[in-house]
Amino acid sequence: METYAEMGSDGGDPAPNPSAMEDPCADSAATFPALAGSDALLDASGPNLGTVTGAKKRKAPATAKATRKPRKLQVEEPIQMPVYYGRREDFFRVRGEDLVDDCPGLYAESKCAHLVGELPLQPQSMSLVDLQLWIFKLFRLHPETQDLEIKGLLKQYKNDFFDEESSDLECPLDYCPWDTHHFTSDKCWSSFANKLKSKRNVMQRFVLYVQSSEIKHYDILLKAVNDDYSQLVTVVLPGTKCLSSSRIGFRDLVEKPTMTAMEIVDYFSGHLGEHFSPAEAWRARQFALEREYGTFYDSHNFAPRLLKEIARKNPGGFVDIKDAEVADCKDFRVLQRMFWAFGQCLQAFRTCRPVLCIKATPLCGKYQGMLLTAVAFDANDFSIPVACAIVEGETKESWLWFLKNLERVVVHQSDVCLIHDYKSELIDAMEDLLNSPQRKWWKAESRWCMEDLAEDFSAYFGDKELVMMFKKLCQQKRRHKFGKMWKELDELTSKYMLEKAQSATGEMQLESVEHEVAGVEAENPRNQSDSVEDVKEGEQADDNNRKITNFSDWIDLKPREKWSLAYDRGGARYGIMGSDITDLHKNDPVLKGITCLPLSAIVEVTFLRLVKYFENMSAAANKAIGNPSINFPERVQVDMHSKMQKAEMHNLTYTYATDKNVISGEEDRKFTVKGRKREVTVHLKSENTLSMDKSKGSTIRKTTTCSCNKPQLLHKPCSHVIAVCCEIGVRSAAYMSPYYSLPYLVCTWRRKFSKFSREYRDNIPHQFRDIIPFERETPTWIPDKRLECGLPACLSLDCIQTAMVEEEQQCRTENGSADHNQGTKAYP
Repeated sequence: METYAEMGSDGGDPAPNPSAMEDPCADSAATFPALAGSDALLDASGPNLGTVTGAKKRKAPATAKATRKPRKLQVEEPIQMPVYYGRREDFFRVRGEDLVDDCPGLYAESKCAHLVGELPLQPQSMSLVDLQLWIFKLFRLHPETQDLEIKGLLKQYKNDFFDEESSDLECPLDYCPWDTHHFTSDKCWSSFANKLKSKRNVMQRFVLYVQSSEIKHYDILLKAVNDDYSQLVTVVLPGTKCLSSSRIGFRDLVEKPTMTAMEIVDYFSGHLGEHFSPAEAWRARQFALEREYGTFYDSHNFAPRLLKEIARKNPGGFVDIKDAEVADCKDFRVLQRMFWAFGQCLQAFRTCRPVLCIKATPLCGKYQGMLLTAVAFDANDFSIPVACAIVEGETKESWLWFLKNLERVVVHQSDVCLIHDYKSELIDAMEDLLNSPQRKWWKAESRWCMEDLAEDFSAYFGDKELVMMFKKLCQQKRRHKFGKMWKELDELTSKYMLEKAQSATGEMQLESVEHEVAGVEAENPRNQSDSVEDVKEGEQADDNNRKITNFSDWIDLKPREKWSLAYDRGGARYGIMGSDITDLHKNDPVLKGITCLPLSAIVEVTFLRLVKYFENMSAAANKAIGNPSINFPERVQVDMHSKMQKAEMHNLTYTYATDKNVISGEEDRKFTVKGRKREVTVHLKSENTLSMDKSKGSTIRKTTTCSCNKPQLLHKPCSHVIAVCCEIGVRSAAYMSPYYSLPYLVCTWRRKFSKFSREYRDNIPHQFRDIIPFERETPTWIPDKRLECGLPACLSLDCIQTAMVEEEQQCRTENGSADHNQGTKAYP
């Protein structure tokens, strides 16, 4: 998709002028109370709104020849510029007559709200970017607003002293037509600004008209924020370009939202020959996303409406919107949180392992927020986003709100296990949920994500090998091996902390010697303060002021069943440790790249991806179940084949007598299997269970246990169980959880989706999108301006220059190493 606009003589690349960056409201706030955001912005002079200059009478020519006196230097005064906004018509159709009433004899009515700002002394020296920033400050807009449109309207009347007809008119300027100037380049603006100068014998009136998605609700936004609201710093971004006048296409930026700023820079330079800075590349992607999906501001209104439309066409889903009222504006509400779960995903989870992995990822758009996701996994370990939510941040209240909604909509035949990050807010919310007497889950388990806990481990013991060893300890299934690894990890971490403390002590001594050489006393209070901090850093005292000297000290207060697989009570994890969700929003086929999208685009993109995702997975599952050579889902089949090969090396050494219970119908068969290193005990159990449907009677439920602990943790047979089954002629699949079976896999992906109508954005102009509501009675949602965020810190000019210097030094080092290796290479 390409756009084109008129370019200036300089190519349309505005050069920001620092002198034009003054506060536009500095001297006009007291004179114009309209800056508070009400419709009382109208001029006290009545309906003739606008700025009028000139209209000076010409003096009679002197009869006597007199010596001309030198002219006095005229002191330029700042221009008070009225800026109008809020018309419902299309931007290009708004005329001067729509803003200012030029007929004083008629009934005067306010046509359009406006603010009055003070332009710099020489407005013609401002660039178009300077003018945009001036508007940003005047209306307190988001500093990354890119859909702002500005045009100027001007009318002039030259007063002729000898024109008797015009002298009879009270205000001849009212009968002059308005000239419209669209500001598409610096040249267009400077041409308009040059006409603003006061001229003798000329009457003129000039105004500006602006339009953007945020300006249309300017008065409402001011009522929705507190008095202590502070606008983000509005700055000229490094190398700012007018993206709206660029001739490049942005389609690839929409289709590949995971591209980083540097990757976008390389793409533009390599494919299109355009040279962009990282900041410009970032803004280019934001601009492309807003052209495709609507502005980030409007998305707060689109998203709830879209969710309700999807829920209407796809029964079984759930949507919860939390908002706040705006004072004296019953039709507007501030959007705070959104929770949604599609019915197809909720039904799919019922045939998956009863494990939900919860993850929070920050949004990287124009407003702060967190995307909360609950993900399940099918038999092949493919992810299914069961529920999502947008909240203002990670607090105990927001997490508890999310978990309660999750409990409300998620139904499973088994007890649900929630795997989540090791964060205090989330842990507190989870405890409140599980200990609540009003909870709907009869029994639920809470476990910690291994990867997130490993990050906390790395903060204390920064060695990578120790971190990898800790992860292996978390995933260990046999408890006797678990104990050995714990002891080894204790020894290594003690050694690491001792070396770290000695290193810190050596640095302290070296610093003390340097101070002595420089003539500074060794007992300087500042040095004592630094040494105390170093000792504390070496000992890594925790929140309870406990000294951490080894792994046991660090892990002591953390329950084992929360983080270790070997002590996973009841096998609630099903072997899932949480490593699959570490890069969920980077690699997942449904969720990747959505955190940088507007809110409505997050909903739309995930839904459309789910439609295609379910179709592809359903086709693959149906193809597998129709193949007689495939007995299990693909990944389960590979795992079972590996265990079958391992089972061939096991020997069944002893068979115990079968233990039967005639009353309950339970049967327990006990076996001893000898592996390569040790013997294990296997139990094959069967029991009669009554079906919920009385017409089906009772069924036989088979379970197995092994002293290696794997069947109890993973809910599928280990190599020892397979060896016993092969020996006695029993199918090993009978002792596997049905969640690993092909019929359950087919049932997981069989749901169909009904697509929603794209009316909410397809019929809306790209530059300014009025809202086409699905439901007329719903309010208009607006964002919380306190959640505004500007350009990412990593794209600031200082960070970019630092990164370039580091990259250049690294390249020099690598080149030097390569030359050195090439020079010392031995030839045969």
